[in-house]
Amino acid sequence: MANFFEKLGDSISKGAATVNQKANDLMETNKLNQDIKAAQAQKDADIVKLGQLLYNFKKNPDSAEPDYDAVIADMDSIDEKIASLKKQLQDLRNEQICPNCGNAVAKGTAFCPHCGNKMPVPEVKPVNPCPSCGKENTPGDKFCQFCGTPLNQEAPAAAPTAEAPAAEAPVHMCPQCGTPYNEGDKFCQNCGQTL
Repeated sequence: MANFFEKLGDSISKGAATVNQKANDLMETNKLNQDIKAAQAQKDADIVKLGQLLYNFKKNPDSAEPDYDAVIADMDSIDEKIASLKKQLQDLRNEQICPNCGNAVAKGTAFCPHCGNKMPVPEVKPVNPCPSCGKENTPGDKFCQFCGTPLNQEAPAAAPTAEAPAAEAPVHMCPQCGTPYNEGDKFCQNCGQTL
């Protein structure tokens, strides 16, 4: 009975932590959106200021030419701030921007659902597979976190068996890019070609 209440308490704690994390993410999203809107409003005000300076100069050409560069530099600074805030928002939402159409796409998506463009492949972090259980460990670990086997050593050679080698499955190659694919695949995972 104590085990039941312990599991119940753990479930409630995990649920509360999840709700708390979602609430924090929502608050952070709202704050970033407000900061983006405020920066955009400042840029809009700078555009009006730049237009007013140009208008006044064109209306009175005998006056000294105004300093447009300061306003433009301020606008460039605001653009950088907006880009940084949007990047933070993308990271919070686990999204990336399609380089072709500019729409937000979930990270890990192979192709943009809006335009079909192939999405950039994220960098693959190096792994340290265990020779015994095959699970991934952090590079530099000396022992497997899962089974305790020493890492970075050659796995013991398997004893030869008297069994005949299994027949290899036929390899299918994409006609567009030459990437191997599994039987039953409808699209190439590399280039998107219909198979």
